[in-house]
Formats: sequence, C-alpha cells, structure tokens
Amino acid sequence: MKTVGDKSETPYSLLPMREAFKGTFIAAGGFDRKDGNNAVARGHADLIAYGRWFLANPDLPKRFELNAPLNKYNRETFYTSDPVIGYTDYPFLETTA
Repeated sequence: MKTVGDKSETPYSLLPMREAFKGTFIAAGGFDRKDGNNAVARGHADLIAYGRWFLANPDLPKRFELNAPLNKYNRETFYTSDPVIGYTDYPFLETTA
C-alpha cells in the first residue's frame, strides 16, 4: 500500500472486522486504485471509499477507469472556510493535458 501523507495504512488489518461484520463492509484510508481493487477482490472489503482522492480529483471514477494520473491533494486546504481553494480548484482530466 502506498504511503499517503506521512501515514501508511494497511487494508489487510481490517480483515478481522470484515469477518465479524455481516453487512456491506466499506473500507477507507490510504487506498489507491490498485490497492482498492485488490482489497475488494480478496474479500477484505465490499466497497472502498476515496475521500481525499475525490477532493483533488472531481473526475476520480473516470481517472480510475483510464488508469490516468491523479491530482495530488493538499491537506492544508481541507476543512477551511474558503469555499473554493481545495474544493473546486482542482483540474479535471481534460484540462490537465
């Protein structure tokens, strides 16, 4: 699994919770496209949530579909009072070429 920021999170440590919970299990935290697909394929989760990546990539499903590069997010702009910076100023894939 990739390091996100200064943390490296392991989806496989969630397996005991996944096995104990009988409903739809959603995992989040540090997954990239490859790791998310692997976690679902191996039964470690039913769904993967991509919060930070969605903030920086408004077209994240399209980028995942094309295996396109991702915009890097800036944690310093998360949860600020500015309604634009960090939320609506990241470029879509079509505008990064």
